[in-house]
Amino acid sequence: MVLKLRSPSKAKRAWLDQTAERFRQGVQLGLDAALSAKTSNRGKIHAATYASIRALGLPSDYCRMAVNQAVQLARSHFGVRKSKRRARKPTVVRSQGIGLGANAYRVVGTTLRVSTGNRGEYLWFPLCVPARWRDRLQYVKGDARLFKRGSDWFVMLPLKMPTTPTVCDGGGETVIGVDLGIVRLATAKHPQGVFLVNGKPIRHRRERFASLRRRLQRHRRTDRVRAMGDRERRWMTDLNHKVSRQLVDLALRYPNPVLAFERLDGIRDRVRGSKKFNRMVSSWAFRQLVDFVQYKAERAGVRVVFVDPRKTSRTCPKCGHATRANRPEQSHFRCVACGYQGNADVVASLNIAAAALDVLRHGPPDTARLGQPGQAPPVGEGLDGVKVWASAHTDPNLESSA
Repeated sequence: MVLKLRSPSKAKRAWLDQTAERFRQGVQLGLDAALSAKTSNRGKIHAATYASIRALGLPSDYCRMAVNQAVQLARSHFGVRKSKRRARKPTVVRSQGIGLGANAYRVVGTTLRVSTGNRGEYLWFPLCVPARWRDRLQYVKGDARLFKRGSDWFVMLPLKMPTTPTVCDGGGETVIGVDLGIVRLATAKHPQGVFLVNGKPIRHRRERFASLRRRLQRHRRTDRVRAMGDRERRWMTDLNHKVSRQLVDLALRYPNPVLAFERLDGIRDRVRGSKKFNRMVSSWAFRQLVDFVQYKAERAGVRVVFVDPRKTSRTCPKCGHATRANRPEQSHFRCVACGYQGNADVVASLNIAAAALDVLRHGPPDTARLGQPGQAPPVGEGLDGVKVWASAHTDPNLESSA
C-alpha cells in the first residue's frame, strides 16, 4: 500500500533528503563490493560493507536494508549477464529512496513513526489515508520503503492480510483453468460459460505508447519519455487489478474453487520472434497479473495451482493427442486424430484445468505435466470427486463471456 506523507516540515524534508542520500551511498558501497567479489551472497556482502555503511551515519536497521537492496541489484545484474545479454555496470539512482526495516518504523493511527537511529528519538509523519484503506493499517507488517516523486514523499507499506481458509465440504473442487496470452489477455472456461479479456485493444494502446516514446526519443525529450512510461505502467497496473478481481469473483461463484495457471517463468528468454513481437512479450505484465490473482485469491480462500505450460495449446482435451498440426491457426484448434475442434484459447484452458486436476490428485510434483497422449481425462468427467469443466465447443470463434 502506497501512501503520501502529508506536508512534511522543512526540517523533516531535510532529514529525509539527507538520509536518502546516505542510503543511496550505502547501497552503492554494497553493490560495488558485490561486483568486485563477483558474489551475491548476502553474508559476504554484509561482512565486507557493514562497517563502511555504518560510517556514513546510518542506523543499523537502515544498514541492513541497504545491504539487502545491494544484494537484489547484484542478483539482477548477474542474472542479465548469465542470459548472455548486454549489461552495463549498474549504479544506484537517487530515486532509490530509503529502506525501512520492520523495527525502524511503526504506524500509529494514521501517522508514520520513523526512528532516527538515536534511542528514543522519532520523527512523526502524518499520512494521507483514504477512508476505505484506514482499516487496513492494522495489518501493516514487514519492511517498508520511503521514496520521493517530484517534490512529494511517499511510503510503501507491506500488508499481511488475514486469509480465509478454503472450506471443503466433500463435494470436490471446481477447477477453472486460466490461459494467459497476448491476443486474449485471459481465457477461463467455467461451468456457465467462458470468461475472456480481449487483448487487442490493450496491445494497440501499448503500441501507441511505444510509438509516442520513439517520437519523443528522437527529439531527446527524456523527461517526457519517463512520464509516458509511468503513465503506461499505472494504466497496466490498474487493468491487472481489475482482471484479477474479476477472476477471483468468478471462482467464488462455485463451490471449493481452484484457479489454475501455467508456470510461465522465463518466457521472455524462451520465446523469440520479430522485434515487434519481442516488445509485446517484454512489455506484457503477466507476472503482475498472476501475483494480483494470488494475493486476492489467498484473501478470499481460493486455491491457486500452477502447472507445466508444455503442450497445453497443442493437446486435444478429448483424446489426448498432442502435435503442432492440431493448431493450424492462432485462434483455431482441430485435432488431426479425432476431429475435435474449438477455440484454441478455450482448449488451452481445458488442458490447464486437466493438468491442475493431476496436481490435486497426485500432489505437486517437480514438474506438473499433462498426461501422455491418449491418457487425458474425458471431457466433463470428474476424477476422485474433482470436477473439471471441460465441455466440448465446436465454435472456433467463441467470443462471448459470462
